[in-house]
Amino acid sequence: MVKGIASDLDGTLIDTAKLLAAAWEEAFKSEGISVGYSELYKNTKGISSRDIIRKYKKESSIDDLNRIREKRKSNFIRLANQDGNLLYPETIKVIGEIRSKGIKFAISTGMSRDLLDKVLALSELGKVVDAVVSSDDVQNGKPEPDIFLEAFKRINVNPKDGIVVGDSENDIIPGKKIGAFTVFISREGDKSSIADANITNLKELLQFL
Repeated sequence: MVKGIASDLDGTLIDTAKLLAAAWEEAFKSEGISVGYSELYKNTKGISSRDIIRKYKKESSIDDLNRIREKRKSNFIRLANQDGNLLYPETIKVIGEIRSKGIKFAISTGMSRDLLDKVLALSELGKVVDAVVSSDDVQNGKPEPDIFLEAFKRINVNPKDGIVVGDSENDIIPGKKIGAFTVFISREGDKSSIADANITNLKELLQFL
């Protein structure tokens, strides 16, 4: 019996991958680092901001990390305010149905806390979930399982009684490591060969409860 769900955020509950990629591209460009939008969009999903920076600026000091993250943050907030609508249409309703069954719902995201707070405020997701864990709350980011383990801990659920859902192998790999049932979501119809199930819409998640 499923007792809890730990869900990725970006690309799973909200549609901000494009905004984040654009925000990163601008931040790196201002640092004299040329990284294309397509590269950032495809290869940064589920990865913490510190790991993204170190990927493209290998010798990064703490000052470098803080400065580039701050640039990325201001770029993202500007773009998010322009866009306005971050949620996928079915997100709030599906979370509501899940919680109405007595199943806890936690967000497990590689997004840093500074951006996460802005996203939660814009989307009002913080009002409809039981817990939120960001990459800043744990020692190791995805694909290590720390974020998901902390999420299940906060909702008091054994991972073996839970579901991990996300749109990246960086969500599925840690989910498998901790013994959760793993669900890969791709609205474009892509498949994960290692996930326990593949879906194209959050509504399909309800069949596993």
